[in-house]
Amino acid sequence: MLPDDLDTFAADWVWETDAELRLTRVSGRYAALTGEAEPLGRPWPGLDGDPGDDAPLKSPIPFRDVIRPHRHRDGRTRWFRFGGAPLFAVDGTVTGWRGVCAALSGPALAQLEQARRCEEQTRRCEEQTRRFEAVVENLPLGVSLFDADLRLIAHNDRLRDLFGLPPELLRLGTPLESMIRTSAEAGNYLHLNPDEAWAFVSARIAQRVRLQRERHLPNARLLKTTIAPLPDGSTMVVHEDATDRARADARLAEQNRWLDHALTHMSHGLVLFDADHRVTVVNRQFLDLYGLSPETVRPGITAEELIHRRTEAGNFPGLRPEEAWRQVRERLATRTRYRLDQTLIDGRVIAVTYAPTPEGGFVTVHEDVTAAKRAEAQIVHMARHDALTGLPNRALLHEALAEALAKESASGGGATAVLCLDLDRFKNVNDTLGHAVGDKLLREVTARLTAAIRDKAEAGAATLARLGGDEFAVILQPTSRFRAGRLAGRLIEAVGRDYEIDGKRVAVGLSIGIALTPTDGQDSEGLLRAADMALYRAKAEGRGVHRFFEPAMDVAIQARRGVELDLRVALAEQQFALAFQPFLDLASNRIAGFEALLRWHHPVRGVVSPAAFVPIAEETGMIVPLGEWVLRQACREAARWPQAFRVSVNLSPVQFRSADIDATVIAALREANLDPHRLELEITEGVLLQDNPSTLAILHRLKGIGVRIAMDDFGTGYSSLGYLRAFPFDKIKIDRAFVADLSVRTDALAIVRAVTTLADSLGMTTTAEGVETEEQLAQLRAAGCTEVQGYLVSRPVAAEAVAPMLQGA
Repeated sequence: MLPDDLDTFAADWVWETDAELRLTRVSGRYAALTGEAEPLGRPWPGLDGDPGDDAPLKSPIPFRDVIRPHRHRDGRTRWFRFGGAPLFAVDGTVTGWRGVCAALSGPALAQLEQARRCEEQTRRCEEQTRRFEAVVENLPLGVSLFDADLRLIAHNDRLRDLFGLPPELLRLGTPLESMIRTSAEAGNYLHLNPDEAWAFVSARIAQRVRLQRERHLPNARLLKTTIAPLPDGSTMVVHEDATDRARADARLAEQNRWLDHALTHMSHGLVLFDADHRVTVVNRQFLDLYGLSPETVRPGITAEELIHRRTEAGNFPGLRPEEAWRQVRERLATRTRYRLDQTLIDGRVIAVTYAPTPEGGFVTVHEDVTAAKRAEAQIVHMARHDALTGLPNRALLHEALAEALAKESASGGGATAVLCLDLDRFKNVNDTLGHAVGDKLLREVTARLTAAIRDKAEAGAATLARLGGDEFAVILQPTSRFRAGRLAGRLIEAVGRDYEIDGKRVAVGLSIGIALTPTDGQDSEGLLRAADMALYRAKAEGRGVHRFFEPAMDVAIQARRGVELDLRVALAEQQFALAFQPFLDLASNRIAGFEALLRWHHPVRGVVSPAAFVPIAEETGMIVPLGEWVLRQACREAARWPQAFRVSVNLSPVQFRSADIDATVIAALREANLDPHRLELEITEGVLLQDNPSTLAILHRLKGIGVRIAMDDFGTGYSSLGYLRAFPFDKIKIDRAFVADLSVRTDALAIVRAVTTLADSLGMTTTAEGVETEEQLAQLRAAGCTEVQGYLVSRPVAAEAVAPMLQGA
């Protein structure tokens, strides 16, 4: 059975679908009318149209009058009308659809199309009306429409909001007079009573012309009202809240006043030209800048006339008016922004900026940049000169050296020499007397160097430069090896004399390395590198001397560089290992602990001596990560030993410069779970030399947690006794040099006795290094030494050999 609302539907066939909207039954004239075979299993509606066009079946609501096309096998398109309703299960779910279909004849199709068009036109009209009403309703304007008898026929809500009128007053058909009188009673017509307000409004409407008026409401808002008569005799009244616009106009007027104020008081001169190149705006600063008068330069004159006035005032030195105008005119013709600096006859520099405007004119801004140009020149000077001494810096030195080499190459004259200078003991001055004294010292050194170079004019044309810190350089050209060496001697002598600074006597020295063309180098980099290597040799040979570059220096530097590069690889690839040398307690004749010694097993060089790589590691800073590895590894190994045995680790002065060596030690102890009392740190007096207060604070923190601190190589420095007073060391290590001399020098034994006596009185133990014979051991025992260490006890052993040694200890 078909639903009741399809009973009047004259059907050509009946159809049914399942829940997936596929046809399960088709009975009637389907095949005859469509020319198709039975469509069972195909998607509804089973026509040769848009497959899957099942939109009417998407909602469980009956439908009818759904028209679908079908292309018949004879080539013609036929139209069919469908209707249907859903089939429901007991639980209310849709199990499928059932409906009918009828073919549409020509008249029926035309009638249906006509109805559809009417319906569509009606829908469009209604939609347009709704849109229009929505537009009117959402306008920020109050709109009202009155018929020829001035009765209300339309309005929007904004009208009510503007005037605060009651809803009953805005019913259709309300006379305009009632609305005006009520609004006047509410105070919306300032200074007018209801009668006066209505008389005023009605008189204006009676004119039947478009009128506009602005007035203020009681809430201080500005209202703009437009009365517009319409051709059919009706009248439309539009009210606009113009408060914001009025405020914007007021702000614009204020901005214009500020602009005028800014033009009057700005530091720049400004001129604005229109599209005809006539002055429209000129401020006072422009006139003052160029010495012009308001009478000669006023709005309305042309750009050409202005240039003539400026030329007459001397603004274009060396140019006639027509020449100055030609230059300006050519620049204006480009219509592109530009900036140029003009120098006036009095030496001032004026920066002129030209910018075209969209309407065809242009604006010029004029700024006095004389001071800025001088500052810029000063900055350029500072970029190539040292700020402290005023000497040329490294950049200018390279330029001067390149120029000297080019001059030498062109003239074929004497050689060019480069002298690299470095002050000796300057760091001590900074550390002990402060950087202020150090800076004054550098200035006095500069004065002496300058005077010595000037007095030795026969040495050749000289350029003195400061490279940074306490490093200087001198370029001589033309010169010779003899003259360069003689100048170096004079410079060393001049700098080496004592200085009196802030009431303090200061002494520094000077070391110099010298390189000459063409033997030592033929370009700037080569010469500077050779001179630097020669300086390195001078420093190594006692300081206060000069040395010439020799090829062997380069070989030594390259070898050192090779060790440095290999060190970096060794750190990354863990090529290091620890050996452990025991130290013997003479009271018990038992091993008391082991000193951890670093070993480098190079894959090509074999075992590299610490003497060959430790100094390089210290210079490059690699000793810090390397020393941390030694410390952690030594603690891990000692943690495997019995509790009675200590481990001793050497620390480099460089490790103390990072200021966190105490944190590194604590971390190593915690990581290995090692009792701090079992760790002994050995330092040399070089540690205390670099920064006494800071270093002592670190040592006190370490001693406070139980770590033992030993003074290594005691007696080989200059201030060891002073350091014993500054810090309570736990142990003093007697240098092997004293032990080796015990059998050949009587004073050696006396020194050892003195050290052991001093240590005992200060509560410190002593360890003698380098013990190799029984005789030395007996002498040290007799002298009161606490511990001994050396080949007589044991050579250094690998980590795995320590445990067997401890079994019998």
